[in-house]
Parts: sequence; structure tokens; C-alpha cells
Amino acid sequence: MDWKLAKSLYIIVFLFINIFLIIIYMNAREDPGTAGTETAGVLDGTDIDMSVINDMDYEPVEMSVLTAVVENFTQSDEEISVDEIENSSQIKREFQEEDAPEMKFNALQQYKNEEVFRGSIYTYDEVMSTDTQKIFNQTYNDFPVFNHEAARLLFSGDTEADTFEQTMLEDIEPDAYTLPVDAKSPKRGVEELYRQERISEEAVILSARLGYFVIFVEEDQVMLRPKWEFHVDDQNVSKTIYVDATSDTEEIIESE
Repeated sequence: MDWKLAKSLYIIVFLFINIFLIIIYMNAREDPGTAGTETAGVLDGTDIDMSVINDMDYEPVEMSVLTAVVENFTQSDEEISVDEIENSSQIKREFQEEDAPEMKFNALQQYKNEEVFRGSIYTYDEVMSTDTQKIFNQTYNDFPVFNHEAARLLFSGDTEADTFEQTMLEDIEPDAYTLPVDAKSPKRGVEELYRQERISEEAVILSARLGYFVIFVEEDQVMLRPKWEFHVDDQNVSKTIYVDATSDTEEIIESE
């Protein structure tokens, strides 16, 4: 696929969506008395547990579509052990028993900060981590890039880590052809899930995070959209769902 053509088509479509959203936003500003009432009406009468969201200190923030490039570790200006470069876009390390960190948050956090290339830009992913795989997501402006193979640290092992893998995005910046938009509140995200019948009226929202989701990868070019990540328990089924944070027309994505 031609990256430039695909990007141009996406940008054109998104520009039309932006114009539509701006019109809606301006209309809402002219009639502030209606803001938020629809959400309350839709969710009233359900037993959806939003205690986690109600306890969040959420402040509206402007977000936009991002573009980035997959890091080429072989061309980095900073010193990286050549032996640990699995391929141009991945660092892989196999631990010996004497230098393996414990598979516990505090030990891995310390190791990441002290031993990992630019380790400070990664944050722990409690939702996607398991007993044998601990994940740290790359961040942009303190927002995580949700669990994607091109932007994370992955520690694997049982009691102690056996292997470590690192990938990274570079040159992350707002897309020049799209406008920043106020991210919707987490309650609006839950409303959208309920309207689209992706959750039942008995769902429990276990966690909610605002960040970025990789929607497009072509060779080393990457595009990301702002998303809300909801970890949900619904009728004894646990699932993680991503809702677009700046548009009501984007597809809702459920993690496999």
C-alpha cells in the first residue's frame, strides 16, 4: 500500500469529520444547558457500576491524531549494545540467573529506569500484564500508547524475568492536517458503549485510561488516535474495550 496515498485519504475523511464535530461543538456552546444531560438520561435506570469513573479527577484536555515513525535502533545516536538488537526495530535481552530482575512491579520498575534505553518514557500496564508477562507502554505527554507491539517493553518469565523486549516510536507529533479536539469525558465513553450494546446494563467499569491507540502501520510509518481504554467486567466476562476519545464515528475496538 502507498503510505502517502493512504494517509492523504485518511486525512481528507478526518477533515470532514472534524468540521462536523466543530459544528456540533459550537451548537453545544450556544446551548450549555443541554450539555451532559443526554448521558445522564441514557445511563439512568441502568445498574452500570461507574464508581471508578465517579472517583476520577477528570479535566478536559485537547488531543489530536498523531503520526510517528518506528524507532530504528541500528541508527540511534545513543549507545546501544549491538548484541541486543534483535532487528532494526527491536531490542531483545536474555537474562542470566545472576542478573535477572524479579517479575514484580517494583523490581521491574527500577530495572526499567536504570537499565533500559530511555526507560523513563514507559509506564506500567496493569490491565494487560499477567503473571508471566509484564508490560510497560511507551507514553506521549504522559498518555500511554496502549499495548502495541511497536511501542512497549515486555518482560517474560515466572519468578524472575527470562527475556526482555523493547520497541519504540520516535518523531511522535500531532498530525499537521487535523485539529485538536477536546477529549470526551469517560462517562460519555461509557454511554457510547451502552448505546452500541457493547456492554449490558449490569456492567462494572473496573478502570478507565485515556491514551493513544495505533490505528495504522505501513512500513515504518504509524498513525495513532486518542482513545479511552475501559476494562470491564460484564456478566462474569472480563474485557478491555477502546472507545474513540474525539469522535463518535470511529469503530469501537475490543481487545482479543
